Amino acid sequence: MKQTFLLALCLMLCSISWAQSPPTGTITGIVIDSATQAPLSYVTVVVSPPDKDEALKTTFTQANGSFEVTGLPLSPYKLILTYVGYKPFSVQVPAVEAGKATDLGKLRIVTSAKQLQEVEVTAEKLLVTQDIDKIGYNVEFDPESKTSTALEMLRKVPMLSLDAEDNIQLNGSSNFKVLVNGRNSTLFARSPKDVFRSMPANTIKRIEVITDPPAKYDAEGIGGIINVITHDKPQNGYNGSVYFSQAMPDSRFGSANIRAKVGKLGISAYGGANRFTSPDSYSTFERRDNSTGTTLRQQGQGSNENQYNYFNSELSYEIDTLNLLTAKFDINRSEFESAYLQTVEEFNIGRDRTQAFERNTYGLGSWGSYEVGLDYQHTFKRNKEQLLTLSYKIGDNSNANDSDLEFVPTLNYTGPVGTRTQNDGKSIEQTAQVDYVHPFKKHTLEVGAKTILRDNGSDYFYRNYNPETGTYIEVPSLTNEFDYNQDIYAAYTSASLRYNKWGIRAGARLEQTVVDANFKSSKSVADQDYLNLIPSATLTRTLKNMATLRLSYTQRIERPSLWYLNPYVNRQNEKAISFGNHKLKAATSHVFSLGHSMFKNGKSLNSTLTHTFTNNAIQSYTTFNPADSVSSTTYDNIGRNNTTTLSINSNATFFKKLSVNLNGSMSYSQLSGNIAGVNLKNSGISGNVYSYASYRFEKNWRAGVNLGYYAPRVMLQGESAGQFWNGFSLSKSFLKDEKASISLSVQNPFGKYYTGYSELSGLNFEQRSEYRHVRRRANIGFNYRFGKLKVDIKRTKRGIKNDDLKGGESTGGGGN
Repeated sequence: MKQTFLLALCLMLCSISWAQSPPTGTITGIVIDSATQAPLSYVTVVVSPPDKDEALKTTFTQANGSFEVTGLPLSPYKLILTYVGYKPFSVQVPAVEAGKATDLGKLRIVTSAKQLQEVEVTAEKLLVTQDIDKIGYNVEFDPESKTSTALEMLRKVPMLSLDAEDNIQLNGSSNFKVLVNGRNSTLFARSPKDVFRSMPANTIKRIEVITDPPAKYDAEGIGGIINVITHDKPQNGYNGSVYFSQAMPDSRFGSANIRAKVGKLGISAYGGANRFTSPDSYSTFERRDNSTGTTLRQQGQGSNENQYNYFNSELSYEIDTLNLLTAKFDINRSEFESAYLQTVEEFNIGRDRTQAFERNTYGLGSWGSYEVGLDYQHTFKRNKEQLLTLSYKIGDNSNANDSDLEFVPTLNYTGPVGTRTQNDGKSIEQTAQVDYVHPFKKHTLEVGAKTILRDNGSDYFYRNYNPETGTYIEVPSLTNEFDYNQDIYAAYTSASLRYNKWGIRAGARLEQTVVDANFKSSKSVADQDYLNLIPSATLTRTLKNMATLRLSYTQRIERPSLWYLNPYVNRQNEKAISFGNHKLKAATSHVFSLGHSMFKNGKSLNSTLTHTFTNNAIQSYTTFNPADSVSSTTYDNIGRNNTTTLSINSNATFFKKLSVNLNGSMSYSQLSGNIAGVNLKNSGISGNVYSYASYRFEKNWRAGVNLGYYAPRVMLQGESAGQFWNGFSLSKSFLKDEKASISLSVQNPFGKYYTGYSELSGLNFEQRSEYRHVRRRANIGFNYRFGKLKVDIKRTKRGIKNDDLKGGESTGGGGN
């Protein structure tokens, strides 16, 4: 109760509204390149007093070069524009009028090969920005990005949170998709948290959260979309950076990226490698059979190690000013190994031990993928925003898991002395897509079509050791070969309309899904063919003081991926098995959202209220069979979910050197479902709070501190533990133009271990799992930037974004 009260108090304090302001005015304009007349996005716009270079308000230009600064007291000003690679620009603005916009028209700025030094403005850049359907967190402006991994940065992003095991949630849901630069990437296909953990945060420019994806996005995904924008806009010549770090416990990170432009050809590439170790993990598991009073107890300890490597490259060629080709290549691979030693004991109702043995598990595994894509973009002469894009890509994902189990009898053990299991999965995916964007005045119409062809498969076996022959004998009932073909055909249309301070985006997407599942060994087949019409609508209103109000509704499809469908039975713990369900059907969710954002005097406040309900949700559940004392975890369309979430993010700068961030959410969930003929219900409050403060000292020193709390998570059959975390960081930039930096960070210095739990209960059983792992980590890193750039490389503005599958989870059953 105290934890819930603390969470509620933090959110209430953050949401206190500001006092009403006197009458104000607005300044608008469009920033363009003086030579090419092309609009420039993300130009820093600063409003200062007419006789000083002191920032009163700051903002950035949009993709079309436009900007709007509202909430200005009625007086004259000076407008300052700064942009890397361009000369500084300033213009005097006459006194603004109440309720009217002072339109400065097109402001032309000139390129410069020299670093801008003529105008120096002391102002913190906006960490959080909001558009009609998304919220962005500018990682490059966060000083802690020099010391942290991308996973740690996610804690600060509005609408995102991490639980005790670093599983990512978007607006309280683990069902989301990750895009890189607006495109699907095999990099995040398997385990997003492992990829984010391996990426230095300074390789990311911005992280966007799209909670209500418009019709151009695939219809799957209740939580929404996380779009990672990397530093991949080189400007004439070349530039790049390298990053190295060493952490304790023994973990290493290394990455490099380079971008270059030669004539009409642009090239960008980045890659990295990391080794992550997690030593000294401990766990206990206890399950009580309510029908007989018997108890199963397991205790163990172990360690694991993960090696991850990735490489991404993109080549862009400008055929002429209206035609552009972009080719893309990705490859990544992860290898991991683990060792776990356990004691297993069973007790009768009188607490007498009836069976005991030791289980030693050794695991090796890997997963990897590649992807090749080609985009062609045609720009029409009448308007540079009128685009036709043709795209194709092909990709391959594979994974392999091998486990050896040894059993040492202690008391009344009659099972196998050894077991060997293997599960190999593979997925080949082809996608073809066409998109057309037609602007008219301030409005935009978008139409498109898409086809995705997936060929998934899984080959798995179980073999028990025969001590008489010294060989492993296959168990036919636990061995099979599974093929799963899924074809998706889609078309969409979407319109964005703007009128004065109002904006609306409405659209619809029609999707047909054809499924053919085949179990070769058992000769069974499962076919599905269904059609979904998915509407979406977003209404926005610009208010005073740079504030925006947003209301939206959409439907989303929760389409199961191979992870949920794979019937492979995970028997690494033969007393608690897990597997997928090939009979799963797609679930449809309804999402209502009301959002508000405000920017005032260098401070921002973003809040979103979301309600989501699903009638046939895909939920994991656990049943227990007293006859063999084995619990089984799988998935089914058994649930009804109702979740209401309030998310708040606030950023502020004090004394020009102190930056403070608060990010939090609170959810009330109502879950219901029918398990083995029994109706179950559960409800409760969950949420998280994360705060961060940094102070900029003289001579390019920066210090930071962060604190956070993650409340227990409500599940249909129980709940999981909450947690507190904290950390400190220190960084120093040096060399000319701060091209080099060294950083030191410590996470959770006051507690070496984290101890958590999860509790489940059913009709005839109760169980509790406790786990402990090393949480304290110290990291030292070095970053160096090199090169010089002037003119942006052109890239296609549209491309393939396959965000239509409910992805794999880090816990649960049925992994492929």
